Amino acid sequence: MKKSFLESTPIHDLSSILKIMNFSWQPNSSCFRLHWHERMELLHVKRGRLYVENGNESISAVTGELIIIPPKSLHMGYTLDEEAEYDVLMFDVRSFYNETEMCKTLLSAIFDGSAVFKKVTSNLETVKCVDLICNNNSSQTLGMIALIYQLFNLLYQNELLELSSQSKNIIVNKMIEYIEKHAAQEIDIPMLCELFGYSESHLCRKFKETTGLAPMQYLKIYRLELARKKIKACDISISDVALECGFSDANYFTRCFKKHFGVPPVKYRKIQISEK
Repeated sequence: MKKSFLESTPIHDLSSILKIMNFSWQPNSSCFRLHWHERMELLHVKRGRLYVENGNESISAVTGELIIIPPKSLHMGYTLDEEAEYDVLMFDVRSFYNETEMCKTLLSAIFDGSAVFKKVTSNLETVKCVDLICNNNSSQTLGMIALIYQLFNLLYQNELLELSSQSKNIIVNKMIEYIEKHAAQEIDIPMLCELFGYSESHLCRKFKETTGLAPMQYLKIYRLELARKKIKACDISISDVALECGFSDANYFTRCFKKHFGVPPVKYRKIQISEK
C-alpha cells in the first residue's frame, strides 16, 4: 500500500526546493496516478520504457530519454510490455526567481506556460544535467541550485519549441487563479461565464485546451490536492478538512478522495503518520 504514495518520499532532501526520487516498475504497472501540481517535473528513464499521459497527449520515453512535464500539467504514468526504471526531479520554478530581469522573464514563462518545450528529449547535454542533479550526493546545496540554473539554460537552448506572449492564455490563467483563490467557495460554470464573458461552450473548450481538464474537473482535483496537504500537515478532523476545501458533504468528499488517491482520507492520514 505504501508504494502508491512513494511520490512524496524523496531519496535525499538536500533542500526544501528540490525533490529527487527513483522508481522501478514491472510491466503493465500504474506508475503514478492522474494528478497535477505547480512544480516542473522531469523523468529520466534509466531502463525500459515509460508511458505518460500529459494533458491531451500520450508520450513515451525509452532508456536514456527525458520526459519534460511543465508546471500545472495534468499527467499520469504507466508501463506496458516493458519494465521501467526512472529518476524523478521536481521543483517549483518560482523558487528560482531573482532580480535579474532575464531570469524573471524566462522563468515566469515556464511557470505560466508561455515557454513550450519538447515533451521528450534525448539531447545529451540536457539529459546529463538532469542525471547530475538526481545523482549528486554532495551536501553543497548551492552547487545543486547552480545545476538547476544550468538546466534552465539547457532547456531554452536545446528543448524550446515556442516562446509566446501570455496573452493567448491570459483569460484561462485568470480563471485558474480565480478557481484556486476561491476553491473553498461555491463555483459553477454559469458564474465563471458571467465573470469572464465567455459562453459556456467557449469557456469549457478554451479551458480544456490549456489544462486538459474541464473547469469543474480542475476545481475538484485542486480541492482534493488541498485536502491531501491538509490531512498530511494538520490534525483537524476529516469533516473539517472537507469543509475547508469546498466539500459540503463529508461522505461525498471521502468517496472522491478514495477514487482519486486509492484510499479513504482516514487511511491516508494513518499511512502518512506511519511513514514519518
